[in-house]
Amino acid sequence: MKKRFLAGFLAALFLVSCAAENPVTPDEGQTPDVSAPEAEQAAEAVEEAPEAEIVTDDVPQIDFGRDTDLLMSEISWASTNIIAEEMTGDLIGDAQFAMKMEMESRFNTTIRETYTSDIWSTAYVARLVKAGDDAYAACFVLDLYAPGYANAGLVMPLDQVPYIDISKPYWDQALQPCVTIAGKNWFAFGCFDLSYYDLTHILTFNKDLLKDLNLENPFDLVREDRWTLDAFASAASAAVRDLDGDGTMTDADAWGFTSVAKQILPCFWMSAGEQSVAKDANDIPYLNVLGNERLYSVFEKLFAVMWDDGVWCPNTEDQNFWSGTVNMFGSGRALFAAQTFYYLSEFRDVEADFGILPYPKFTEDQNGYHSRVEGGCKIAVIPVTNKQPEYAGALLEAMACYGFNNLIPAYYEIALKRKTSRDEESSAMLDLIFSTRSYDLGDTWWCNELRDGIFKPMFRDNDRDLTSAMQKKKKLVEKAIEKAIAGLAG
Repeated sequence: MKKRFLAGFLAALFLVSCAAENPVTPDEGQTPDVSAPEAEQAAEAVEEAPEAEIVTDDVPQIDFGRDTDLLMSEISWASTNIIAEEMTGDLIGDAQFAMKMEMESRFNTTIRETYTSDIWSTAYVARLVKAGDDAYAACFVLDLYAPGYANAGLVMPLDQVPYIDISKPYWDQALQPCVTIAGKNWFAFGCFDLSYYDLTHILTFNKDLLKDLNLENPFDLVREDRWTLDAFASAASAAVRDLDGDGTMTDADAWGFTSVAKQILPCFWMSAGEQSVAKDANDIPYLNVLGNERLYSVFEKLFAVMWDDGVWCPNTEDQNFWSGTVNMFGSGRALFAAQTFYYLSEFRDVEADFGILPYPKFTEDQNGYHSRVEGGCKIAVIPVTNKQPEYAGALLEAMACYGFNNLIPAYYEIALKRKTSRDEESSAMLDLIFSTRSYDLGDTWWCNELRDGIFKPMFRDNDRDLTSAMQKKKKLVEKAIEKAIAGLAG
């Protein structure tokens, strides 16, 4: 695809948003010559990535004259690092190493990452700020707690940091409208980080099982805008079979769909173009559940499909990816499996032929497909104790630009399309998924209150009384939203 890929990708990023008005193996790249200098090896590795239209940043020549330390959240469900410390022959890691080398040379600095597992609140950064500690130029924290960092006065708004230009394409323009408040850019997703790409949700389907069941090709359904929740349900129902004939469905039998409970509702309501927290005309978030008849319809339909029709293999695991998926899918006992880009690597050794799909529309007349980006990715913040925020701004801006030109094309074109995608049709589906990503604040910033606080236990326990559940916690959720708005919009 070369230049055409990134041009199309860039256009899609500008067109897709979360506006309230529409809630909606390297080839296999040769291992670099270990006898060459590291910087030369890094450059050679990046050259293996597909050609792309090059964008540039406006950061001037700056001599930091000091080391640059980055604080990183230690996570296991997405890429945890920004840079790499050495060449390994893996194109992604080598692109990350090349970025490190480029930035160090450009700004006369040494970049280091320090990891912490103290990530489930704002406490770690709060302690640094209270102590006046400016050890870290930037901190890569969990997006789930983003409002708390701002409201506690711990971080600077990114759009007030020198050299950062949020309007540039290397700050993800698909997700950016989702994290503004009253038009203010406190936060942004830069193309130096893979975690928010990793957390994009997709469906995989077992091609062998589909053929055995004589079902319609879902690729055709997507292309013809007929890939809907009803089409998914019909195919999934056809796959359900009591293999051992004991009259009881267990994970030893065949199912239509595998997923952990907490992922099902948000994946499908977002693919329907709905947002549990939407934005009004003034870019202010509001709770968008009670009174939202279309979201209620999606909710009720999903319980009917998954529980009443019995297409989902029930489990009570609270992880991001069900542990039984690979075995069940690989042995032909599941037609569809919930995935993210990150966990797609789990299928590299699966012998069964599989394809990649977006989650379905709710109805055929829906305006386009939508692909969920889950909360739990990293987001860059600059502590208020940073005495030279212009250095942090320059670094983040330059890394985002470099990542757009080199890292993301390598990740997408090589790691996803060549290593994990097994056919050209799935590659086309990846193009569609990549260009239709969205982000629901009720699944991210207010995940604890909404997705995990209300929707997860309801689906897990087959509790369908959404109105009652929402009324019980409405004040709690709205208070959390109002608290965030007070600090971020003021």
